[in-house]
Amino acid sequence: MVTVKQRKPPTGRFCCYCVPCARFVSSTHSESDGNGGLMIILGLGTGRSGTASLAKLLNAQTDALCFHEMSPSVVRFTGTPRPILNTVNEFQAILDGCNPSDLTVDLSRRVSVEAYSTLRGMKRVRLLGDIAFYYLTYVEAIAHANPNVRFLCLRRDRAETVASWMKKTSIERWRSKRLADRLGSWITREPFHESTNPWMEHDGTEWAIDPVWDKCFPKFPGPTREEAAGQYWDYYYEEAEKLLARFPDRFRVIETVTLNDRDTQKDILTFCGIDEAEQVFTDAHIHQSSIG
Repeated sequence: MVTVKQRKPPTGRFCCYCVPCARFVSSTHSESDGNGGLMIILGLGTGRSGTASLAKLLNAQTDALCFHEMSPSVVRFTGTPRPILNTVNEFQAILDGCNPSDLTVDLSRRVSVEAYSTLRGMKRVRLLGDIAFYYLTYVEAIAHANPNVRFLCLRRDRAETVASWMKKTSIERWRSKRLADRLGSWITREPFHESTNPWMEHDGTEWAIDPVWDKCFPKFPGPTREEAAGQYWDYYYEEAEKLLARFPDRFRVIETVTLNDRDTQKDILTFCGIDEAEQVFTDAHIHQSSIG
């Protein structure tokens, strides 16, 4: 098991009430008692664990917008607290009434562009969040910085998760493309890659290097890609259980297999501060196959 060192980031939250935002707040700020049901939700999980399905459920709610892996290009699995805390601060400012356009988003990703466009068109926002596996090591700092954040961690079966990751990180090619790439590799003496491996340190000889996603994962000894992915699963949920024990009122672990159950969805939405009368239930689990 690896040990991930964390730096203590500065705590405390701020609002972006610049002059334009102050004008926007004065015209749109909703009446509230305390947080008025306004909530920031951060979803976690190893990836391939139902995080897209959780985003679908949360986005079905009224006045809610949940991103899915909003800005991976600016974060690492550990050691980059400022972009994470900035995101939380900007979420809070929008909930407090700031212009929804004032959010830093990685616009190189289509899914983020679409969610951002939706957010900009919303007249009222009561729930705002993001779901990404790389929030794990930042939960403690976020929890101390903003008491209005709740965390939902999805846990899928270990074997299913690993099998899904093996498929996801494989580089698929048509037969003709595979032959052409192998020939090109032989001619140029460049490596021929059949997969990426974000869970191990490597030089790009055996596995392709992904400059955006590789840094978002912790590293493990392996020695195989499949074993490293399993070690990642073990580490992730060992840490998640520690966070659950530390923040029992703000951190939940949800078994992915139950995500379509009405009672589970009700518990999730209640935990997110949504009144029972306003809860919208969905066929949330997008990836139904054992390796999807």
